[in-house]
Amino acid sequence: MTLTRIEHLAIDGSVVSIEADADVRTEATATGWAVVPSLMRTHPFTISPAGHSRGIEDAVRSDAGNVTIGDAADFSVKGGQLRIVEVTLPTATGGERTLTIGAWEGERGCLLTSLIGSETDRLVEVFDTLAFTERSRGLAIESPVTARPREPEVVTEVPGLGVLGIRPAISSVLEQIPRAGGHRTRHGELFRIRATSNALTLVTSSAVTAIQPLDEGRQDELVGIAESVRVEWAPVR
Repeated sequence: MTLTRIEHLAIDGSVVSIEADADVRTEATATGWAVVPSLMRTHPFTISPAGHSRGIEDAVRSDAGNVTIGDAADFSVKGGQLRIVEVTLPTATGGERTLTIGAWEGERGCLLTSLIGSETDRLVEVFDTLAFTERSRGLAIESPVTARPREPEVVTEVPGLGVLGIRPAISSVLEQIPRAGGHRTRHGELFRIRATSNALTLVTSSAVTAIQPLDEGRQDELVGIAESVRVEWAPVR
């Protein structure tokens, strides 16, 4: 396999690069928590490839089951289209719960989040007061992004290896890594965190990558591919 390389944007604009003896040229999703001025607190967001929200909406509407999906409302916000829809879900106690979901679509990415309750106007304010921009590599949030309650993460799939969940190598992430040294690779260390799973964790100088295989292939084959992987997280400057 020829060495391939790709760069993705984390939710705060950090550049996450992936290089391996495998085809790494797949799209990625970025998640994280950012401070929203209108809410005066942190709130979770997801950035997906452009056009992602329409595909999800079509899939949900075609197989809604016990979920009631309201009519979508469209707004022009910051040079893109903000699409908001209210969804009513059944609860375990027999009641109902309403969730208001919003997706801002631009040329280079889709920014998604939600609020509990019927909150269309408030959700418009969330997108209106949050600072975010489109860049050459995609979409990024410029409002403060925090590491709590969960660190920012970039998720992508590498065929033959599995799903990669990449987070920055900061203290809150590194404290979950065993203190004993792992299996040395060309670019870092590999750990098998649970004896009952083939899942691996790759630790490099700037990133911690959880590797979840998509099938139950041989462990030595998985390790062989993982040994070639190089992942770097370059913080936004």
